[in-house]
Amino acid sequence: MIKPEQCERLTRKARKTLEEEYGLGAVADLVLDAGRWGIRLDVSTTDQYRRTGNSRVGGHPDLPEDLDWPLTENGVPMTFLAQLNMVDLTPYTPNDGRGTLPERGMLYFFIGEVQAGYPIEHQVIYEPSTHHLVRREPEGDTALGGKPTVAHAVTVLPNLEVPTYPYIDASALNERQAAPAIEFGEEAAVEAAEGSLFDRYLEFESDWNHPSPLNWGGMFGYPEGQHPDAEHQALSYIELGEAYNGDERECMNKLTAHYGGDEERTWEELSDTLLLLKIDTHDAIGFHWLDCGELQFFVRGADLEAGQFDRTCCLIYSS
Repeated sequence: MIKPEQCERLTRKARKTLEEEYGLGAVADLVLDAGRWGIRLDVSTTDQYRRTGNSRVGGHPDLPEDLDWPLTENGVPMTFLAQLNMVDLTPYTPNDGRGTLPERGMLYFFIGEVQAGYPIEHQVIYEPSTHHLVRREPEGDTALGGKPTVAHAVTVLPNLEVPTYPYIDASALNERQAAPAIEFGEEAAVEAAEGSLFDRYLEFESDWNHPSPLNWGGMFGYPEGQHPDAEHQALSYIELGEAYNGDERECMNKLTAHYGGDEERTWEELSDTLLLLKIDTHDAIGFHWLDCGELQFFVRGADLEAGQFDRTCCLIYSS
């Protein structure tokens, strides 16, 4: 779990950046209150496979000898994406109740073919032990084809992620823009006059959430997108076995019917649908998700707590 002093340090840094570099002091509380604690994943050095069981992205995995390589419905080997050692991750799991991870073991991520707008065939596998693992390679070409990805060791860091474009409360920003002097003083009025708070916020979000070219992904933060409905897509697939058609109201109605007519339960389930892992387009590793997009794995909080990693959804966002 993220230590309180780490949370305080990141919060102070975020506030200072908002106020001093982007002139967003008037909305600092709004932004920070909406922040999500999670895990930032960076590449460090290329992985030469000198050890097994370390956290790794790209390349080939270390698997138990008795574990069959995951296959698509058509019998094609899935493409390996990452293996994450829980010992590396658990010191940085969120302390705000948005997800817990096992203290030991390995989490593996594999995918099949990628199609925009549809859930992607995939497997998330949890192996409780990191002993007796063997580096494995697929038999033949994998589902994604193309050049092999480059294995990199993973650096794990605590993270305070601010809302992405579809998840920031734009109307609240506009309210601060309209009358900053009354509520926050003359300095805030000058800040607001220098440009749109929303535009400056998007600049801040891009720089804060993507601070380094080393960053390839993260856990428990916000997904990229155009609309705040990624959780609708994921829950529709996980609970109903249906692809989301873009109609939030229809999705809500179906989910509410699934939960016995309890709309409050539906909203609770949506808010507890977590971004288990996001993987950015990353040239050094060799990940290219359509037009510089982002791969997203979602899980229900209850399933994560129960270790049911077979109940997940994989989506892709590409602009």
